[in-house]
Amino acid sequence: MSRLARSRATAVLPARGARRFRTGPVATVTTLACAALTLAAPVGAQQDPAALFVQVRGNVSVSRPAGATLPASVGGRAWAGDRIDVEPGARAVLLTRTGSRLVVRESTTVPDPRGAGEGELFTHALETLARAASADPAAGSRAALVDPIPGYTTLLRPRNGLSVSSSRPSFAWTSSLDPRYDVMLSRVGDGRPRIFAAGADTVWTLPDSVPELEADTRYVWTVFVGGRLGGRPLPQQEFRVISLMESMELRDRVLEIEQLGLDPAGDGLFLAAVAYRDAGLFYEAREALEGVRAEAPLSPDAYRLLGEVLAGLGDQESARTAFDRAEARSR
Repeated sequence: MSRLARSRATAVLPARGARRFRTGPVATVTTLACAALTLAAPVGAQQDPAALFVQVRGNVSVSRPAGATLPASVGGRAWAGDRIDVEPGARAVLLTRTGSRLVVRESTTVPDPRGAGEGELFTHALETLARAASADPAAGSRAALVDPIPGYTTLLRPRNGLSVSSSRPSFAWTSSLDPRYDVMLSRVGDGRPRIFAAGADTVWTLPDSVPELEADTRYVWTVFVGGRLGGRPLPQQEFRVISLMESMELRDRVLEIEQLGLDPAGDGLFLAAVAYRDAGLFYEAREALEGVRAEAPLSPDAYRLLGEVLAGLGDQESARTAFDRAEARSR
């Protein structure tokens, strides 16, 4: 595969502050930031929200025309007529229903988007959050669970038949009492495994000295604990490298975020997480959502999305915690 094809098959978010992004349609007002609950639609108002919070920094609150005031949170919704109040130094970034960016740095009223078209990013985000809201918190088979036992090696990632974006993925496992590992990797149905020495490390990346993995192809891998000579192989795990078409579609979504003037690794990170989830890249989606949560409160819908992603990764305990937090914040 060519270097260009490899770059398409590897969807990597730009580093924070790595470059300036083009500024798309934007309304700049002031914002405040902080908080936690999904903002329910005001009684008697239109059912479709006018905007979605994608970043919150500092103390930000939302007041309904009927008088209820709630803290703003990432993934929360805002309706036309809502008043967004921000404390000094705070700000919020919203994606409007029309597909534009609204930056709030001072108190403002959410405009009515009726009569305008609906943006694709906005539609995708609402659909993804709606799917997560209907997810079964108890779903997932025992085979998908990741339940490491101290002192014994467990394969962590990639696993459960999930997809990866990189043609040179990283593999991870927990440590054991005999910290010597060899990695075995083969294409499904090929029957010709390759074995690589990983030493005492518990993370190993496919090196540049060997051919990269093929797009749209399934692989199995395992680790020999104690080395291939006399060591014991763990039960194999399967994963898939996404296709070039899927990679290009993902890149198009990331470019849409950039064209709004948002940084997919910064104020557009929540939208990037949604794009990763839609592409079936649960590892990338988890990393992005955890990055968002480290900087701002999540709405109940965003917590449900995190719970769905964690359940898909086999981390049922953390998934249950995320769903419980969504339920608690919805009260």
